[in-house]
Amino acid sequence: MKKQISISCLALAIAFISLTSGYAHEGGDLSTKELASQIGKTESELKEIDKKIIAYNNTVKSNPDDAEAHFNLGKLYEQKMKFYDAITEYQKTIQLNPDFLEARVNLSLVYTELNMFSESVNELKQVLKIDPDNVDAHKYIGRSYYKTGLLNEAMEEFKIALKLEKKDPELHCYLESVYFSMGRLDDAVAELKKAIEIDPQFKVAHLNLGFVYFEQGKLDEAMEEYETAIGIDPKFADAYSNMGLVYCERKMFDEAISILKKAIEINPTLPDAHNNLGYAYWQKSIKENNKEFKDKAMREVTIYKGLIGAN
Repeated sequence: MKKQISISCLALAIAFISLTSGYAHEGGDLSTKELASQIGKTESELKEIDKKIIAYNNTVKSNPDDAEAHFNLGKLYEQKMKFYDAITEYQKTIQLNPDFLEARVNLSLVYTELNMFSESVNELKQVLKIDPDNVDAHKYIGRSYYKTGLLNEAMEEFKIALKLEKKDPELHCYLESVYFSMGRLDDAVAELKKAIEIDPQFKVAHLNLGFVYFEQGKLDEAMEEYETAIGIDPKFADAYSNMGLVYCERKMFDEAISILKKAIEINPTLPDAHNNLGYAYWQKSIKENNKEFKDKAMREVTIYKGLIGAN
C-alpha cells in the first residue's frame, strides 16, 4: 500500500523486500501515452492541455503582468508534471501579486512533489502571515513535517487545522498517520472512525482502518474494512492488495495469489501488489517446496523494483 496522501491518507503494507525508492521525475521524461497513463488523463485531454499552454504563453508574452494568466499557466504545467515550469509561473504570479494565496499554496504543493519540503513549509508560512487561519496551510505544513519525520510538529499542525475545520475527514486521516507512526494504534483507530463518521464513503479511511486492524492482529475486522472499501469502489486495487496480506497471514496462499492478481489486473503499476504477490508466491514455494513458485516470486520482485525505481 502507498499513502495518498495524496496526498490523500497514509497506509502502509508489509514489504517483501526493503528497497530504496527513486527520485521523482518530471512528466517531460515520459511519452504522451505514458504520461496519460500516469496522471489518469487521456491523450486527447493532454493535447487540450497543450493547446491551453500555448494560448496562455501567448497571453503572458503580450501581457507579462497578468498574474492570473501566469497562475493558470502554472496549473497547466502542474497537470503535465512539468514541475519546474510550474514553479516558475507560480513564482511570477506571487511577484505580481504577493497576496495571491492560492498560488502560494499550489507552489508549496509542487515543492512537495519534488521533495523540497523546507521550501514548501517556508511558502506556507508566508500564507499564514497573510491568513493565520488558512486550513490548507496548516494541513500541508503538517504533511511536510510528517514526511520529514517531525511527528510532534506534524501532529500540532493537524490539530490546529482540525480546530479550524472539524468536518474534514482527510485531516483525521492525516492525524491518524502520525499516530500510526508513533505506535499509538488505538488513537489511530479513533481518528479513522471519526473520518468514517463524517464520510462513510471515504474509501481510504476504510482501507487505512483495515491496515491498522491488521497490525493489531484483528484479521476479521481488517477484512471487513477492505470489503467495505471495495464495496465503495470495486476497482480499488489497494484494497485487494491489502486483502491479499490478510490471506497470507492466514496461510491461505492460493486465495492471496488470486486476490493479488485481481489487484494487478486493475492496476498493473501498483508496486505493493507485485511485492505482496511475490511474498505470497514465496510463502507458497516454502509450503510446497516448489521451485516454480520461487521463480514467480522473484519475477514479481523484479517488477516491483522496476516500478519503484530501485537499482
